[in-house]
Amino acid sequence: MIVVSSEEIISQKVLPYDLYDETGAKILEAGEILTPGKILLVRNHEVLYKKEEKSKPEDKQPLSEAKSESNAQNVENIKKYGPLNKKSKIDFETQIELKSHYMNALSVFNQNDVSRAKAMILEIRDKIIKDSQLIKKNVQFFSELKLLGEHKNTHPLNTAIFSVFLANKLEYNEVQIMEIALSALLHDIGKIKLTGEITDISKMTKDEEAAYRKHPLVGHRLIKTELKLSENIARVALQHHERMDGTGWPYGISSTMISEYAQIIAVCNHFDNMTSSATNLEISNFREALRALLKAGSRAFSPKPLYAFVHMLSYGDTTSFEELKF
Repeated sequence: MIVVSSEEIISQKVLPYDLYDETGAKILEAGEILTPGKILLVRNHEVLYKKEEKSKPEDKQPLSEAKSESNAQNVENIKKYGPLNKKSKIDFETQIELKSHYMNALSVFNQNDVSRAKAMILEIRDKIIKDSQLIKKNVQFFSELKLLGEHKNTHPLNTAIFSVFLANKLEYNEVQIMEIALSALLHDIGKIKLTGEITDISKMTKDEEAAYRKHPLVGHRLIKTELKLSENIARVALQHHERMDGTGWPYGISSTMISEYAQIIAVCNHFDNMTSSATNLEISNFREALRALLKAGSRAFSPKPLYAFVHMLSYGDTTSFEELKF
């Protein structure tokens, strides 16, 4: 019997071999179609086995060579898409896939192929929702969900992942979760029309800040007129920087004037910014970020999503950001 990874198994549409658990009991047979339920069964086993196949000596690759090739590929992917999170419950292949697909979608959108970009973003949304369902029982810490890399490429993805987990915690239905995930992926879409590259929000000039504060308005317009999505989705782009006490922007609205979806994504957006060093707060780990959310409290965020988020996973996540990097 030889060990087989869950990633190898779920990459197949039809199982090519009998599958056994650690006791030697057969759990799936060769030829079975890998439905979502069977994929979940596979994910729930830490170790799986298949019977060793006889092969010619020349067909076998030494383990050291295979490991070397795998590491070389990971290094190449890190150069292209940014660091991998070694503590994540999202496997390396999926981390790379999400980041590469999102970067490609942005590139296509910038080339004005809007319909194709929209289809790509919808595929990313569906993958995030599907994978979140598969891993949610095994996730204990926020650090186990975080994608690493350039902020503009990972922030929408992280916000969407956190938002899907929070929407499930708040018991939204399937259609609402799809809308929330898509809203999160697109909440910063207005930034792609900003002139110049703003690398440090805390050190913007007055002119840069004035331009930056237009991105919710630009995003709302893009989502409505170019992507042709609903007002529910567009309103999140418009309102994700508004605050419950009316101190946010662009309009300074407050309380129930802010949509429910925007209230959810505002929490996830700010949390990811803090854990990406994209604020002027000195945050070194995930517990400190949660503490900062609580300090901002209901003045800034709607109490229901705020406290659900804080208590969604373990509060004792002292993992530093440097510890995550592969």
